[in-house]
Amino acid sequence: MQPLVLLSNKLSLFIEINGYFNNQGWFIRNVTDPREVEKVVENEHIAGLLWDFSITDMNQSLKILKSLRNKIAGPIIVLAPAKEKRRRSLFYNINIDSFITKPFEYPELVAKVKQLFWVYDKFSITKGSSKGAPKEIKSETIKYNDIVIDFKHYRVTHNGYDLGLTPKEFSLFWYLVQHRGKVMSRDQLLEGVWGYDSTGSSRTVDIHISHLRDKLAERSHSQDCIRTVRGFGYVLDNDYPLVSEK
Repeated sequence: MQPLVLLSNKLSLFIEINGYFNNQGWFIRNVTDPREVEKVVENEHIAGLLWDFSITDMNQSLKILKSLRNKIAGPIIVLAPAKEKRRRSLFYNINIDSFITKPFEYPELVAKVKQLFWVYDKFSITKGSSKGAPKEIKSETIKYNDIVIDFKHYRVTHNGYDLGLTPKEFSLFWYLVQHRGKVMSRDQLLEGVWGYDSTGSSRTVDIHISHLRDKLAERSHSQDCIRTVRGFGYVLDNDYPLVSEK
């Protein structure tokens, strides 16, 4: 099993996290230097990252995590002092998955990580659909309008050109495609894509929708497929059926 990496130089934090996560079958690899995390990610396959914000400064954290986001296929969670809560939007803007302030309950942290992995697995094209859930396509690629959703490489392309979606933008777009024609509230998108109910963080959805629209508009004819429903949320145009490709 690929390890979870914990960035922290606090022995007590490592002991507690290691104990709780080991009981769930996860191996925790502790790294004390933020720069060393970059080397680990470059040279090894890891399942996800727990980042202790209390041992780094803001600029260093944002710079490194932004560079790591496209290199880590699993969740990134920031553990931060309570006084830093007001800065969480800066981290959500670079597509980290969760910002948890101390003190927190370790069983809750384990549950959060398990839930985030469930969200990531939910978008795996090889998973079977559950009863009542949108039917998932058992193909490596799906064509929607003039763009191709590639589940093998987790990218969206137009005429072979990679639109450069981040993992969270990819998940957001696929979630909208699965619910095309249905108006989705910001809270529904937060829960379905980010995997949590985060009151006051609807701006996170708006920012990701804006980035997604910009990337679709760069080359594709699908730039207007995501429509805003004022005062509620967003809806993806349902005019285009999904077509599986070999």
